[in-house]
Amino acid sequence: MDPISAIMQLDFTSLQAIQAAISPAMTWLMLAATFLGSPVFWVGVAAVIYWRGRENESFFLMNLILFTAVIVGALKFVFARPRPTREFFKVLAYDRLGQYGFPSGHSALITGAFSHFYGIIKRKAKIGFVILIALVAFSRLYLGMHFPSDVLAGIALGLAIGKINLLARNKLFHRNFKPSKLEGEIALVAVIIAAIAAMLFVQSQPLCAALIGFYGGFFLFKEMGIKQGKITRKLGAVKILLGMAFIAAVLVGTGDIAIVKKAVPPLEDFALYLIAGFWISWAWPVLWEKIMRKRTGLASPQSD
Repeated sequence: MDPISAIMQLDFTSLQAIQAAISPAMTWLMLAATFLGSPVFWVGVAAVIYWRGRENESFFLMNLILFTAVIVGALKFVFARPRPTREFFKVLAYDRLGQYGFPSGHSALITGAFSHFYGIIKRKAKIGFVILIALVAFSRLYLGMHFPSDVLAGIALGLAIGKINLLARNKLFHRNFKPSKLEGEIALVAVIIAAIAAMLFVQSQPLCAALIGFYGGFFLFKEMGIKQGKITRKLGAVKILLGMAFIAAVLVGTGDIAIVKKAVPPLEDFALYLIAGFWISWAWPVLWEKIMRKRTGLASPQSD
């Protein structure tokens, strides 16, 4: 038996063994766990980081999401390896990003985040992160979304992407990443091209729309020289909750949070996610600073 056939056989038998212990309670747990590796979750994390005044960190986390989507999508297109089928396995979830499974995007994204943040998180957080990576990876197998080799490849890929993204961050942060007008325009064009590439390979127009909206707002935010003022922990929680409430309302409009199940035209879906991305990086931070200025009677903080 050749090596590829041996790996496929091992994938097949291992996945069947993992799915032998399926139960309703375990299924709900795995559905919750798999969300930790989704782009939607990490865009939410990027939003929280941004609204806490760490715009550059949020920018590079969004870069990580974008690069992972592009690279994983391209590899899935090249290898074109189908996901587990209902003929032999229990498929307990649906992935809107396509029929191909190699490598696992969820495993790559959460591992990439771990690799990117490795140098700035504490030891206990690192241990917790590794546990979450294992949980997400296992959930993709349990739910019948991937074979074991898909997940292992995703983890290896995520480690590499996270490290490369971290090197890019360190190279730009030495000058506090305040691009000149020309640099900002070049960077904006570059990330939009990358987002379009993600759209072609991943076929995820909502994610691409959110990324384009975020990047457009980010460079506008930097160009305007706005700085988010320091606020108390209580006000910070209010800021995050209100910001997330708007995003939740957008997701309701797209039908992704189904209060009333409806079909949304692709152009409307794209526009709503574009607004959500722009809300994260420009609209909500600027609106919040105006609210705080009226509340305190002081000018909104600006950079020198």
